[in-house]
Amino acid sequence: MAKVAEKTKELIRAEYKAGASKKSLAEKYEISIGYVFKLCNGLPQENAELVKQQVAINTALSTQSETEVKAFHEIVKEQTKHLIYFQSRALINQKKADEFLETATEISEVEAHSRITARNKEIVLGKEPMMQINNTNAQQNSTKITIERKELK
Repeated sequence: MAKVAEKTKELIRAEYKAGASKKSLAEKYEISIGYVFKLCNGLPQENAELVKQQVAINTALSTQSETEVKAFHEIVKEQTKHLIYFQSRALINQKKADEFLETATEISEVEAHSRITARNKEIVLGKEPMMQINNTNAQQNSTKITIERKELK
């Protein structure tokens, strides 16, 4: 068997992570399935769900006009650009806050770090209103007040 180039190995791993089967990769790149197993050992197919979602989107768009499809892709591109910008800025902001925490001497500085961290987490991971409601309910349920009635004589 001929030596497999590093670029080809990267492609095989990427396609496997996107959901391709080991057998199909072996056939496509004309290598043994054992070698594909060796290359992909321990890799999760973490992008397979994204591929399924993209296929569903492409299928839904197939009934649209070319102009509508182009408009769709332009809006997605613009929103993605903004999202990536804010996520990268939040990560830079978090690094600065962590550096600031290293020299913190007052509790107010630690609290400021907590607020910055919470805001950055929200930017990067997104808001999940149901999680916030569930957390609030859990807090309310953990502080139950018990009232005992005693008889007066």
